[in-house]
Amino acid sequence: MNKIVSVFTPLYNRKDLLPRLYESLTKQTNYNFEWIICDDCSEDGSYELAKELEQKEERFPIKVDRTERNGGKHRAINRGAATANGFTFFIVDSDDALTQNAIEKIFTWEKTIQEVKDFAGLGFLKSD
Repeated sequence: MNKIVSVFTPLYNRKDLLPRLYESLTKQTNYNFEWIICDDCSEDGSYELAKELEQKEERFPIKVDRTERNGGKHRAINRGAATANGFTFFIVDSDDALTQNAIEKIFTWEKTIQEVKDFAGLGFLKSD
């Protein structure tokens, strides 16, 4: 099976911002990723928008989850990590946008540290 990156977005009342992030994901040069969205009981239609995106997207899988009660970003991250299939868990907030080669760069840099046993993670700029 191909390696994938799990892009994770915690979501709370960001209906107006989510389309910008989605658009940046649709323009990636590498589609070997899944997008996991965990809605934390939004009241502005964010969850419904995320479900629409999940249904229409064909280039990469989208998984939308919703908490039963507002629990904060840390709980959303834990839920997302539990469902992630990727070798890398990449947290991208709903008000972020990625450069077109963001996923490609993760694969490129991951190759340079495959044999390193004492690293904690990678950090990147999320947009120019």
